[in-house]
Amino acid sequence: MKNAFFLLAFVSIGLFSCNKSSQKVVDKPGCTDPSSLNYDPDATIDNGTCAVPQQKQMGFVVEYTATWCGPCGNWGAPAMHDLYKTGDVIGIAAHAGNGDPMNNATLYSSFNTCRPDGGGIPSFWIGDASNYNSSTMTQLKNRTAVAAVTFANEKVGDKMNVNTMVKFFSGTSGDYYLSVYLLESGIDGSASAGNYAQNGTSDPIYKHDFVLRTAATPNNAYGEKIATGTISAGTVVKKSYSITIDPSWNQNVYVAAVLWKLNGTMYEYVNAWEWGSHNSH
Repeated sequence: MKNAFFLLAFVSIGLFSCNKSSQKVVDKPGCTDPSSLNYDPDATIDNGTCAVPQQKQMGFVVEYTATWCGPCGNWGAPAMHDLYKTGDVIGIAAHAGNGDPMNNATLYSSFNTCRPDGGGIPSFWIGDASNYNSSTMTQLKNRTAVAAVTFANEKVGDKMNVNTMVKFFSGTSGDYYLSVYLLESGIDGSASAGNYAQNGTSDPIYKHDFVLRTAATPNNAYGEKIATGTISAGTVVKKSYSITIDPSWNQNVYVAAVLWKLNGTMYEYVNAWEWGSHNSH
C-alpha cells in the first residue's frame, strides 16, 4: 500500500513538472517606449508603432480649390499631388463654396485670415509663402525643426479620438497653437459623381484628395494655444481630442496635426504630421 502511494506521488510530480515545462511565454508586440503616446507596458517586442515626436521638418501646403473651378481640375490638383509626392509633406485642400459639397465655409474663411487666396483659385500656400514652387517646398523641409508634433488616433463609432504630443527641441518663446484636422481622400470626382464632379479634368477616375472636412477647433483653422511665453528645450505638451465623423463622408478619413506660432496676426507654420488612410495619393 505504501509503495502504491509513493508511486502515485511520483507520477503526479512528474506530470506537474511536464505541464510546467511545456508552458511557453508568448511575446506581445507593441510600443515599448515609456515616453511614447501609445506605450504598452505589457509589450515585450517593439513593433515600430511608438508615437514620439521626431526632430524632422515636414513640408506643408494648403490648396484653395473647388469642383466648379476648371483650372483646379486642369492644373491645380496635379500641382498639389506633385508637391505631396516630393515626400514628407502634409497637404490640405480647402474647398470654396458656391455649390461645392466639400466646402467648410468656416474653416475656409479662417485659413483666409492670414493665408488669403488672392481672389482666385486654385491658390496655394507652402508654409508661409503664397506659391506652389517645388523649390519653396524644398527650402521649407530643409529648415531645422524647432518643435514637432505626433499623435495616436482611434476611430470609435462616429468619433475620431486623437491623442497628440508636441515636443520642443530648442528653447524658444511666443504663442504656439495646435490644429487637429480630419481630412478625406479618394472621393469620386468623375463626370458621373453628381455635385462632386470636378470641372476641368478629363480623368475618368478623378478623385478628390486632402479634403478639409472639419477640425478639433471647428471655428478656427489655426487651433488652440498650447504653449506661451518662454519655452524650454525638451518641453512636452500633450492634448486629447474627440472629433465627430459625418456619416455622409466616404469614411476614407484620416488625421493631420499642424503646429503654428502666432506672430502678430500671422500664424506662422512650424511643423506638422499626418497618419491614416489616403492611399489614392
